[in-house]
Amino acid sequence: MCETLPASIVAPLSAVASNLTTWAWSHPDTALATIEQTVLEEMRAALPVLLAAVVTLTTGSLGGHHAPPALPCPRCGGRVRVHSWRSRQVQTTCGRLEVERPWYTCRSCQHGWSPTDQTLDLAARQHLSSGVRAQVVRLGATTTFRDAADLLALLTGTRVAPETVRAHTETAGAAGEAQAQESIVQVQRTRTPAEPVAEAPGTLVVETDGVMVRYRDGWHEVKLGVVGGQVDGRLRALSYVAAREGPAAFGPRLLAEAARRGALTVVGWEDARRDIARLRLVTVVGDGAVWIWHLADDHFGTRVEIVDFYHATEHLWTLARALFGAETPEAATWAQARIGDLWEHGAQRILPVLATLVADTDQTAEVLRQERGYFQTNQHRMDYPAFRTHGLPCGSGAVEAAAKHLVQQRMKRPGARWSEEGAKAVLTLRSHLLSDRPLVA
Repeated sequence: MCETLPASIVAPLSAVASNLTTWAWSHPDTALATIEQTVLEEMRAALPVLLAAVVTLTTGSLGGHHAPPALPCPRCGGRVRVHSWRSRQVQTTCGRLEVERPWYTCRSCQHGWSPTDQTLDLAARQHLSSGVRAQVVRLGATTTFRDAADLLALLTGTRVAPETVRAHTETAGAAGEAQAQESIVQVQRTRTPAEPVAEAPGTLVVETDGVMVRYRDGWHEVKLGVVGGQVDGRLRALSYVAAREGPAAFGPRLLAEAARRGALTVVGWEDARRDIARLRLVTVVGDGAVWIWHLADDHFGTRVEIVDFYHATEHLWTLARALFGAETPEAATWAQARIGDLWEHGAQRILPVLATLVADTDQTAEVLRQERGYFQTNQHRMDYPAFRTHGLPCGSGAVEAAAKHLVQQRMKRPGARWSEEGAKAVLTLRSHLLSDRPLVA
């Protein structure tokens, strides 16, 4: 360690100490809020100077304007001498950094570059440091772009325009979606996880549902998937995917995330030749929509399918109102009795009751026909006593909650109408953030 500290670092720190001492002597018995704001402002004012000093000390190409060495052109390899010194500004978490750095221009291929930019890992026309960009993107994925800009200024002192927040958020989301598509393609091609496996604990559970979001051309359904582990009756270590797309595209997306959580883990072999693998059991929970079971059949092997109990009870209430009239005591008594039967005995107790019912109107007959079909089709997905015995979930509360905290809290703001690109970016970012996954740079 140097015995003599650099003046470029000592001077601004000494100035801060002097300024704060003078201020303290002239403001006796001041409230804490005023003191902390004063100290914060002094430190923020000094940070850009300190940052520039440290950058200069650590970056070899900024050693001074004395005959920088000739360097090979990154494009053609020819030896090039410094052409000029150019200024560059970058907004950082320590304030605005301004550096005067050497600029090389190759006469052969006309390529221009600065070794300083390469050392500092600064892309061409990059105005925000990676640290500020991470803050901007996280805030942009969390709240409106205007609120994100205001929060950034309040919490860090960094000021950017809401349009800057939008642009960086959408760029980061697009990069995340591109990475997701690569993983989806790889899982589809190899039937192996495309990313390091972060196994969900306990029983692997997949829940899926849809939620409506307003786009510029109207309302559209965003499909949601939740993957986690059921341990002691609770879902843990949840991760998420979300996209506005049909089941044919969403199924591979959900499979890629389930594979990352252990769905393609081999737990045994069907024969001694080890030709046919037994994969980890997957429990798929949904509201009974047909597309969910088609998706499960297309993408998951060994699985248990479960209709969310609450949605099943809604069908019983629908039938009770059709039979006995809405909001009547008879409807409530019948529905509550059938709900108890469903919970204690499953659909096998409900189907004989439905078979004995007689409708007195064509409208009631149609409701009865539909509900008989619903419970008959989903009978094996409503064996709630067996599910409870094996510690499996009987409800899709996790994906219902995700509809609120992943989608609605960010995307259903007053007056919000999303572009396809903006919505896709924000959905991707929020899925990563809520899954505790790093954002793509």
